[in-house]
Amino acid sequence: MVDPQRRVLRIGTRGSALALWQARHVADLIAAPTELKIITTSGDRFIDASPTGRLEEGFFTKEIEDKLLAGEIDLAVHSLKDLPTRLSDGLALGAVSARAAVSDMLLVHPEWVDGAARLPVRAGGRVGASSLRRQSMVRTFGEGLEPAQLRGNVPTRVEKCRRGEYAAVIVASAGIKRLDLDLSGLATFELLPQVWIPAPGQAVLGVEIREDDQEARGAVAAVDHAESRQCARIERELLHRFEGGCHEAFGAWASREGPRLVVRLGHEDSLGRWRSVVVAGEDEARLTEAAFAELRREMSSEPRRSEAEAICRRLF
Repeated sequence: MVDPQRRVLRIGTRGSALALWQARHVADLIAAPTELKIITTSGDRFIDASPTGRLEEGFFTKEIEDKLLAGEIDLAVHSLKDLPTRLSDGLALGAVSARAAVSDMLLVHPEWVDGAARLPVRAGGRVGASSLRRQSMVRTFGEGLEPAQLRGNVPTRVEKCRRGEYAAVIVASAGIKRLDLDLSGLATFELLPQVWIPAPGQAVLGVEIREDDQEARGAVAAVDHAESRQCARIERELLHRFEGGCHEAFGAWASREGPRLVVRLGHEDSLGRWRSVVVAGEDEARLTEAAFAELRREMSSEPRRSEAEAICRRLF
């Protein structure tokens, strides 16, 4: 029985199947009674509009944050990769969840599979990709393929591939697995994140609270995962330094390998080529500085094979 004296925490979320899964997952973890409040964002109203250049404007989050600041909700659950790197005054990131599968997944219509290709799609195929990061890597690794803008929620993207609107589509593995989607009839390839670098904050949930709400902060502490928080903090800081968001083809993945933190960064240069670096270290601040400097050097040099490409000819 719920204690009537206990505060019920109102969780703000978008209304898509994936957003609701994420909000319910957080609700199951926190030590307080909860209720969900569905909030429509610009990303929901303008479903066919490209988010390019709008992440830092809160294309998927602003309306939810406004409700949080107004006291109409107590928590906001986001895919962390959708959350601006600098939060509005009065808001704080109360918890960062344990990271799920960080990789992207390539779904290929059976008529377009070419298992001998580096990106296993037959030349001439249109590959649906929702971000500039994915589109840039399609151009780099998919010889003869056409990257094409892809919109809609995760189930919609899967169905667009199944119907043959695209030869293939690229989606986050975490979303597919969280929703346990039916992929029958499609060829599936999990892309190696060491080469196909994820978005900053990919596969991590961010729980936003009001900065001065100590009760909510205490309740969401059960969600927080220290290693994921540290890695996501590095990724988001690097995104911010590169003035990133949806208007940049940029990838960042930080992971802990034994005592070391390893950061893999990718960015598109001025000629449209995807460039990447790998940097390792034990101190977070020094590693962030070193990774930023190393990618800057790589961007100004002649293209060379990255460590990841040298050890892995394939992407899956």
